[in-house]
Amino acid sequence: MTPPAPPASLRFLPLFGVALAVRLAVVALGVLFIPVQPPNPVIVFGIGVAGYPADMVSVSDDDGPKQLRERIQGTSASVIEPWYRWDATWFAYLAEQGYAHNRGGHLGAVFPPLMPGILAASEAIGLNPFWVGLLAANLAGAAGAALFAQVAERVARDRAAAVRAFVLLLAFPTAFFYSAPYHESFGLLFTSLALIAWLDSRPWCCGGYALLSTFARLQSVAIGAAAVADWLVNDRSRRGFWRVLAVALGSLAGIALFWGFVAYEFGSPFVGVNAQAHWGRRPLSPLNLWYAVESVYDPALPRPGGATQFVPEALVAVLVVAMGVRAWRRRGVFWGLVTLLPVAVLMATGTFLSAHRLLLVSTPAFIELGDALRNRLYYRLTVGCFAAAQLVLLNRYVHWQWAG
Repeated sequence: MTPPAPPASLRFLPLFGVALAVRLAVVALGVLFIPVQPPNPVIVFGIGVAGYPADMVSVSDDDGPKQLRERIQGTSASVIEPWYRWDATWFAYLAEQGYAHNRGGHLGAVFPPLMPGILAASEAIGLNPFWVGLLAANLAGAAGAALFAQVAERVARDRAAAVRAFVLLLAFPTAFFYSAPYHESFGLLFTSLALIAWLDSRPWCCGGYALLSTFARLQSVAIGAAAVADWLVNDRSRRGFWRVLAVALGSLAGIALFWGFVAYEFGSPFVGVNAQAHWGRRPLSPLNLWYAVESVYDPALPRPGGATQFVPEALVAVLVVAMGVRAWRRRGVFWGLVTLLPVAVLMATGTFLSAHRLLLVSTPAFIELGDALRNRLYYRLTVGCFAAAQLVLLNRYVHWQWAG
């Protein structure tokens, strides 16, 4: 492991307060976007940005989303019903029915257990699970963003660059998922805690937080893999090996525990992996790199929400790769691989589906972007473009249009 880095001068509570205010403002915007819609679709540069019917939540009266909507609207959480879309509905099914008996059958094994566990636990103790799911995600997202800013300052050794990275993260087009009852907020929180432990040379803590992070996003295994690669390149000592092993085992333990649970429920640990084909992802193959590239432009491929291409997702992947290479050259193997390996995992599925959301796990990319955007004009333009795209995607999300 690297020697402990100097502590950050940025204070947690002010950063947390700003991030939480942003998160809750995004929640409010998502609710307000429901009734404020023109009667016809509005298309800008070929992209639908408004005009989706507010009640388009299912294609038939038998669909689970419609039933879930009615269930939420029958509780005090009716005002936040627009936030339970897409994967959030799966988490609600899993929390209520369990993995083995959920509405989607074996397809539920695709989804890690953290958010379903939170929803189930809150209902078990008599709390409204829909409020708890949303509030927990927003609190975790705000805490994770504040901790990320401290990581950024310690890595870049530049307070201003850390603040820029913090703002860029909050403004990023799919950052509204940090306000949704999704796993992204917990992935950010536990990844940031793992990176702080890495900077403090606390391998067991780093491994423990990496384990928790994989309960939210399996791509977080990149932390353990990057630690091993860093030892192979920079250390190779016996003492360093045992320290890095703790990090690697922590990362792998989360996946092993979840896959073991899946095997117990469904009879095979790979049920979830195989079920990814339902969403157009492919079995492991050396050709998946090409299939992923093909998925960007091939109009014949099936895509959710009627999407015709994955160009924005591919551009995000290119940006993350560029920042990952920069991190490798400037910070070392560990920071480069923590950024790049999630891209490799994505490409291994043979599609860019949800890339601009799933690659939020490549958090060091924002550190490099904040460090690179020293020109005030370029920085402001980037933040503005990010925020505008986030509003478009947020509007699509609450109206059941594909947004990542």
